[in-house]
Amino acid sequence: MRKTIQAATPFDNRLSKGPLPGTFFMIGLPGPDLDPSILSLMQEYGVGNFIIFGRNIKGGPAGLRRLCTDIRDACLKNGLPDPFIAVDQEGGAVQRLAPPQWPPLVSNKEAGSSRSPEKAVRTQARIAAKTLIRTGINLNLAPVLDVSGPHTDSVLKDRCYGNDPGQIASLGAQYIEELQRWGIGATAKHFPGIGRVGKDPHKRRPVVEADLETILEEMEPFRRANLVDVTAMMTSHVIYTALDSTGPATFSKRIATGLLRKEIGFPGILVTDDLEMGGVTRYGSMEEAAIKAFVAGHDIVLLCNTPGKTKKCLQVFAEAMRNGRIDAHRLNESAKRILSVKTRLGLRRDSNP
Repeated sequence: MRKTIQAATPFDNRLSKGPLPGTFFMIGLPGPDLDPSILSLMQEYGVGNFIIFGRNIKGGPAGLRRLCTDIRDACLKNGLPDPFIAVDQEGGAVQRLAPPQWPPLVSNKEAGSSRSPEKAVRTQARIAAKTLIRTGINLNLAPVLDVSGPHTDSVLKDRCYGNDPGQIASLGAQYIEELQRWGIGATAKHFPGIGRVGKDPHKRRPVVEADLETILEEMEPFRRANLVDVTAMMTSHVIYTALDSTGPATFSKRIATGLLRKEIGFPGILVTDDLEMGGVTRYGSMEEAAIKAFVAGHDIVLLCNTPGKTKKCLQVFAEAMRNGRIDAHRLNESAKRILSVKTRLGLRRDSNP
């Protein structure tokens, strides 16, 4: 059973009148320092969640640690809760903190096909956790729990543990347990599974036409992730015709709320994939995408690259909060969930596994 976590107490009266727009955003930073454009978004909109990329680590381990400390200090100074600071530290080709400055991580494919995959996955998670702890990062956007499919090499090369949903479920659960044992939140992605996509969501909006039975079978790793209390899950900009033919999972209330929240019972943080991907921007505005994704049931929308575009999204999102387009109950529900998880991560960080 998942323990009930009480929401954190707001640090000051900025939050006493309700959640701030930036509560529901996770954004990228333009460089290795906390620059004025990001500080402005924190001060004006309450942005308090960030994602790290290669452009942020030019100062090496010491510089990244300083950046994470500066982010936390700025949140405290602006009366905001402790931030999520996230990174894609999967392994193989997708590890933002890469050698030689950080320890190497095997890919999911290597771990899943090794002689002792359970041991390999535990080691993979432990190395990732220790690396992130030293930097001040508290949320890993891993593991990938997609089932390797016929087109995986073009979209998810080496990022899947294999093609057996049962094995992936078991390995994914072990990764999550090990990572979170060290106080780093895990993120199961990409719900409900993108192993069958042929087009890259970074460029186009793929369509998966598999039947319902197949999709539900390949969702098993995510069901197992929920049972081991995974901190977060991430969707993708993919249409699943058997689940909701009207739009991608990013905007689907049937998938985010009906399937994940109600049927599976997931109580953690639901995050979008990057809204600056072609799977979104080729089909409409980012501003509208942020609202539609939140209304569908996501807690945090992810904007990775452009502070100027992020500010515009925040402005439109804030207006939707004011005019009631975004329901107040949904806002409070997600705000409490986010604060609760942040509290849990903070408590775990204080303990030694």
